[in-house]
Amino acid sequence: MNGLSILVVEDHAEQADSMVLFLEMLGYKPVVVYKGEHAIKLASTIRLDVVFLDLGLPDIDGYEVARQFQRMPELNKTLLVAITGYGQPADIQRCKEAGIGLHFLKPVDPEDIKKVLISWEQSLTNQCGRFADSGTTATSA
Repeated sequence: MNGLSILVVEDHAEQADSMVLFLEMLGYKPVVVYKGEHAIKLASTIRLDVVFLDLGLPDIDGYEVARQFQRMPELNKTLLVAITGYGQPADIQRCKEAGIGLHFLKPVDPEDIKKVLISWEQSLTNQCGRFADSGTTATSA
């Protein structure tokens, strides 16, 4: 388990660092940014398979980041996962409308993150030539 390219977008340094440490323990090499603007700039420069996205960012909220990602053809098969304190039905609906595939409330159980990554990586690996051509397939919420 470590073939996925992962971005963590979280403005709270301690939470971002904890997520990165956990992902590194699983064998991944995630990239972290602390602002939505930085995520949008970075997304056009590297391949991304999974983005863990906080919704309450200080500059551009996570919904807008997701909408911007949806406009980038190179990200049209990237799994967007909200990890947030926003858990009302309207928040979940906004996630779906913005193209965010999964929604987790903070604090998220690390086992849930692990299961998502294992499942996503298995679905990608099952596609012929996936890691050779960097193609991915999105799942619905």
